[in-house]
Amino acid sequence: MRLQKYMAHCGAASRRKCEEFIQEGLVKVNDKVVTELGTKIDPNVDRVYLDGKRLTLEGKKVYMILNKPIGVVTSASDEKDRPTVTDLVPDDYRVYPVGRLDIDTTGLVFLTNDGQLANIMMHPRYKIGKKYIVTVDGTPNARELSILREGLDIRDLKTSPANVRILKSFKQDSILEIEIFEGQNHQVKRMFDYIGHKVKKLKRISIGEIQLLDLEPGNYRYLSEKEVKYLKGLK
Repeated sequence: MRLQKYMAHCGAASRRKCEEFIQEGLVKVNDKVVTELGTKIDPNVDRVYLDGKRLTLEGKKVYMILNKPIGVVTSASDEKDRPTVTDLVPDDYRVYPVGRLDIDTTGLVFLTNDGQLANIMMHPRYKIGKKYIVTVDGTPNARELSILREGLDIRDLKTSPANVRILKSFKQDSILEIEIFEGQNHQVKRMFDYIGHKVKKLKRISIGEIQLLDLEPGNYRYLSEKEVKYLKGLK
């Protein structure tokens, strides 16, 4: 693991700030000052110190969701200095987004400092459903919907059967709900592109049993005990 990534996971600061600490000579690995970015360490073997204080991955686990607005990057930092999801939540604990939403996609983003749980949620074998409300050009017909329900296997896009239904249909476009079980890049957009209906608007409303409900854009909330218990039951 890269040193600055490990430091950020320990809650020392953002990854970018950790890089500054390294360059300023404030970081030691096994009692030796390290100033080179990209230095790799073994968290199970190496000892890392920041300004004389040892960093560890142990600490309180935090679980929260955010309603991501348009224009916000799903990352802990951004090289273009665009606003990120971690800018919108408290910095009492260093949390990181699990998965990714495109910058023009809104809705539920899960954030935590529980790396083990994050890995489970991202692993395709657990088939955790993710529901979206999607507005597309035109209205998909029965044949097109059946293609999504049967699953796609085209070029570099292979999907499990999706749950999809039309909520509203208008003259120029329609609103649908779709549940997918992977997290591939631009997956929902690519699925609807394949059946000839360009996505105009996309919002994630749930991950498994964790629901966005009436959480306002830009706002966050901590998960309830029941929700945390559900997530830990995925292991």
